[in-house]
Amino acid sequence: MSRVLGGVRLPQGAKILDVGCGTGGNLVFLEKYGEVSGCDCAEEAIRYCRSRGCGDVRIADICELPYPDCSYDLVTCLDVLEHIPLDTVAFQELARVTKPHGFLLLTVPANPRLYSSFDCVSGHLRRYTVKEMRELGLKNGLRALRCSHYISLAHPLIRFYIRKGDLVRGNGRWIQDMETAYPASETALSILNRLEYVILRHFDLPWGSSLVSLFQKTGEVRKPKGDFS
Repeated sequence: MSRVLGGVRLPQGAKILDVGCGTGGNLVFLEKYGEVSGCDCAEEAIRYCRSRGCGDVRIADICELPYPDCSYDLVTCLDVLEHIPLDTVAFQELARVTKPHGFLLLTVPANPRLYSSFDCVSGHLRRYTVKEMRELGLKNGLRALRCSHYISLAHPLIRFYIRKGDLVRGNGRWIQDMETAYPASETALSILNRLEYVILRHFDLPWGSSLVSLFQKTGEVRKPKGDFS
């Protein structure tokens, strides 16, 4: 029997790859949808994955994935691409290992104008726009089924702090101050995120601090309008 994940119908026994799997939290979640593999560039993360029982995990460079072409029904890459200097090469590799008519799910930080020292501390090299994500897909034979902002309901608060100054001050002081001054902030943000999830099931959101993109591989590589490269 096929399984539905985020509106996508995966075949029975779907092959799933999580690129940049970290300590394996997403692998555990994805196991009920098919046969899951994971890779990460950090040896310590892979050791932790194995210690928690995650099976097929290995050390790998996202720009040179050790998997054959067209291997996976679903490839996920969540909050990884923004850390990669050669992000276009990394995207090409993600597209390469995706099966024809298979799916690629990506999350990245949104809106270059929001770039701040918080991104620097987090190791983010860039933020993306919806247009940039769609163009990356077109150049690599992927059609964007969904491309939406998220963390939208809390977005005004984030913009307020960025306008005020750096999100992070003095070795993470901003984060510490938020935790101390607003002990109920985690509960409030959880409620906002649950409400946002309901909205996202039906609509794409036009603003927010992050982007989620769902692509399907068509195999048709096209140049976006205005691309003269």
